[in-house]
Amino acid sequence: MRTIGVRTALHAEGAAAQPDAPRKPDAVCFVPRVMTRAPILAISGSLRTSSVNSAALRAAAASAAADGIAIAIDGDSVRLLPPFDSDLEAERPPLVAAFDAACLAAPGLLISVPEYAHGIPGAFKNALDWTVGSGSLYAKPVGVLDVAPPGRGGYVRQALDHVFAAMQSDVVRYAVPIAAADRDAGGEIVGAAALASLADAVRDFAARTGLHVAA
Repeated sequence: MRTIGVRTALHAEGAAAQPDAPRKPDAVCFVPRVMTRAPILAISGSLRTSSVNSAALRAAAASAAADGIAIAIDGDSVRLLPPFDSDLEAERPPLVAAFDAACLAAPGLLISVPEYAHGIPGAFKNALDWTVGSGSLYAKPVGVLDVAPPGRGGYVRQALDHVFAAMQSDVVRYAVPIAAADRDAGGEIVGAAALASLADAVRDFAARTGLHVAA
């Protein structure tokens, strides 16, 4: 497990929660001018409309597209996948099969996951459970955007470590704390230092998956 501290702005801990805003599009693909491989798959561990985790992934994907790196944000699967049932492994529901196929095709998985009750939010853990039997994330590069304030999020980091260790995934973490001052009224990331840190993170992760920034 590796943690990379990219450039961050200095903000006070305990950022205030953002007000509810219209729900963002569920599935977004930020595509560069030329794309020859399947995009990196990005998944938020939060279903919350104003989630900072989801906003960080949107900002990272937009920055990646400007560098010629494609990132597809899957905003539907975590919400819609049925509860994991090992009895359905032999004949998987269509939604599960499609999710598995996307995970398998992607050169890497980029995630941002909040801590809930000292662990992984249930819907996101359910999605991960569906990949175990198929091995669609086995030994795959996984980039984790840690956006919690310093000193927070330790339990979910440990929980994710256990899950990805079982899958033998190649995990790298990027510490990019996002404060309230980094977000606009709609909840999007606008802070210059935060955006620069996200851009650094996605460039590094793309290189680890074999994708490279366009010249």
